[in-house]
Amino acid sequence: MNIFKKFIFSSFIRPFLLTFSVIILILLMQFLWKYIDDLIGKGLDLNIILELLWYSSITLIPIALPLSILLASMMVMGGMAERSEITALNSLGQPFIYITKPLLLFSLIIAITSFTISNYAIPYANLKATNLMYDIMQKKLSINIQEKVFFSEIEGYSIRVNKKRSDGIMQDVIIYDYTSKKGVSKVFIAKSAKMAITNDNNYLIIELYDGESYNEVTNSEDPYLLNTTFNKYSISLDLSSFHMERTTSDRFSNRAKTMNIQQLNDGIDSLTVEKAILKTSMLSNLNSYQQNKGDRQKNILINQMLNNINKKIRDFTNYKNQQLIITKKINKFSTELHRKFTLALACIIMAVIGACIGTIIKKGGFGLPVVFSIILFLVYHVMSITGEKMVKKDVLDPAIGMWFSTYIMIIVSIILIIIVNNNYWIKRT
Repeated sequence: MNIFKKFIFSSFIRPFLLTFSVIILILLMQFLWKYIDDLIGKGLDLNIILELLWYSSITLIPIALPLSILLASMMVMGGMAERSEITALNSLGQPFIYITKPLLLFSLIIAITSFTISNYAIPYANLKATNLMYDIMQKKLSINIQEKVFFSEIEGYSIRVNKKRSDGIMQDVIIYDYTSKKGVSKVFIAKSAKMAITNDNNYLIIELYDGESYNEVTNSEDPYLLNTTFNKYSISLDLSSFHMERTTSDRFSNRAKTMNIQQLNDGIDSLTVEKAILKTSMLSNLNSYQQNKGDRQKNILINQMLNNINKKIRDFTNYKNQQLIITKKINKFSTELHRKFTLALACIIMAVIGACIGTIIKKGGFGLPVVFSIILFLVYHVMSITGEKMVKKDVLDPAIGMWFSTYIMIIVSIILIIIVNNNYWIKRT
């Protein structure tokens, strides 16, 4: 049996790691495709891109683990069933659950790892990734001046180039200077120009050749346009707005995805107390209006009574809006709190389901098990997403909405275990 357990571990780890790597890679490609418009054309350093991918890959680990375990366990048990090894072990008096003990042990270790990552690593990675993505989105596009198109990304200037030569010379250049509050105050026209960025990337130096400038002079009582010709003229443009500034980590630290279990529980408690205080305040205000209602009917004019009623309606509407905002926050916090447990438990459930289905279909390798595992995981994922959305919309309680897919999968795993045990018990008898 020790040899059997070693075989299970060795034959399980290889497809598990391979599947896990492929899934992470696919999810990262999906992430890049989603944010490709925010990343392209901004001259980002490679280390910035790698840092963003690293933080994003950490957040994808708990999602990839259940599918990896499902496929790996299905491949291992399917291969053993195909070679009649499970039948041989079962004929020795070993039940199906005993045969899958090594897989269950391994899935338990993975589940604990998934929970640890979800509670400690993912909040930190989400915080860093959110900050970094915000900084990237705030960064302007890198300087890329196209032919016959006005480039206006540099604050206060608009540049148009008619033609760009291969030697770096630009022909027929027009520069509008509207740094003045009055609009365009200067215009530069040149037959050719050279552009270069300083070593510290702080300034763009433009050298204009054979041109003229138009400057509107408004200091005197009679404004006029000053025209000047030049053989060579240099302009220095500030590029500080193109630099990517890194914000502090505290900016998004109050989001649900950046919190661990303790912080989520504290946040839910605080929001629940805030919601109760708001309700008490609203009820007291309504009671005070009702106490004065009789006096108002006797001593105050009808229009004042109408004003009082309108004020009640406005206060109640404001109360409902505030209650809705707090409820949404509580639901978001509850969703993230339950997700840490459901994804960890899904690792064990998927190991059981995968082992049972692999035994039934009696196929190993990456053929039929891949098809079954993808279909099954998609069903689980769709149920999870549906339950999560219903929780966030305050349709279902988090204990129901976030655990609905888990409850279904537990029932499916129990049914599959009964089917497999009965199948091999019939063969034995």
